[in-house]
Amino acid sequence: MEPLMQLNLQSGKRRKPLSLTPLIDVVFILLLFFMLTSSFIKWHNMELAVSAPSQSSSRSNDTPPLLIKLNAEGELSALQQTFTADEDASLKLLLADHTDAAVILFTADEADVQQIVSTLDRLKRLGAEGVSLNTDR
Repeated sequence: MEPLMQLNLQSGKRRKPLSLTPLIDVVFILLLFFMLTSSFIKWHNMELAVSAPSQSSSRSNDTPPLLIKLNAEGELSALQQTFTADEDASLKLLLADHTDAAVILFTADEADVQQIVSTLDRLKRLGAEGVSLNTDR
């Protein structure tokens, strides 16, 4: 009779349990990356009329237009007065005095698009209606 062989039930290599710590670290690094590269700016739309003004305007034609100039520093000037960003009250009074006149905004060559749009938004907020942007240089 042959001797019985013992059966070895334990395998020589045991698998280590999978550690989730590196996976969690990678997820937190990705989360941090996307949080730091995202911008949290509140976007809003603003309508800009790009068509030429019609001849049959609702404003009277005998009133001269109010010319407002935007310089590169963001200051507005009209009728020999200069308005900085914190002088909204005096600019509102000027616009209230010229409600019948068309408002035309002239910009400096160095003014960037954000300054122009912010100025148009500011004029609209202060009560100017039908502001035209002069694109002739």
